[in-house]
Amino acid sequence: MSSWIARIEHLIQHTKLLAWIVGRFALSWTAIAGFMTMFATCPLCGRPGCVSGAGIYATVIAPIFTFFSWRARRNHRSQEDNAGGGCDANVSGNLSERYIESCRKDFWQKVFQAELDYLIKHLEESRDILSVGCGPAIIEGELAKRGFNVTGLDVSQEALNCAPDQVRTVAARAENMPFPDNSFDAVIYVASLQFLDDYRKALKKSASVLRPSGKIIVMLLNPESAFFRERSRRPGSYVSKTKHTDLKAIKDAITSRFAAHTEYFLRIDGNEVSVGADETDSALYIIWGTKRTSL
Repeated sequence: MSSWIARIEHLIQHTKLLAWIVGRFALSWTAIAGFMTMFATCPLCGRPGCVSGAGIYATVIAPIFTFFSWRARRNHRSQEDNAGGGCDANVSGNLSERYIESCRKDFWQKVFQAELDYLIKHLEESRDILSVGCGPAIIEGELAKRGFNVTGLDVSQEALNCAPDQVRTVAARAENMPFPDNSFDAVIYVASLQFLDDYRKALKKSASVLRPSGKIIVMLLNPESAFFRERSRRPGSYVSKTKHTDLKAIKDAITSRFAAHTEYFLRIDGNEVSVGADETDSALYIIWGTKRTSL
């Protein structure tokens, strides 16, 4: 049965004109046929309320065509939403697998490698790592391969379903992360903190789940960079969904709980990625440090 559904969907999805005709034919005539069945005489057999002719169409054929046409239009809209987005595509819903596939592009592989190298360098002597807002945990999987014990937290179970097996995953809000105090050696936010509803509450929870002198690394999108300005204009870009762009306010929230340092990182020029960068051409602003002993 599933193979026949897949074949019909494939046909409709790849024949836009057919989808358009089927959708409008089914939606328009279902109501007419249903009315004829209930209140009128069937034009084929002359009996009122029969199950032949219009009745069969209203109860069997039209719903089938309507269903497949709806599926085709829904899938087509999803493809349009994801077109040209690369890793900018929304991770939630049924886009997770396409998101992962697009992230295999050379450009994003360069970005991920630079971020991974930075994390490895700053996570020395840390073992248990919590990544908040990890999505499908692409970078986290690479950390796990290098011997880190990684837990990925994300609000989307759909995204977490695509995470590597080496990463422990937990579906929950960052503001209410369900971990006991003193559970981790380090907490990382890889371009995720700015998308939370209440990042201050998430930082407070992060400090709680960290062990004494635990580390925090927060990678923030730099709103002053050309990369941010260009990507934020794309309707399907994740950058356009950024909720918090006041880096000073975020820094103040972090330094109230952590002895922190800051630096600009990752220059992006077109498809070229390099490590050295300054305030105007850096795609990332990174805040890193250790939990204050008074907490």
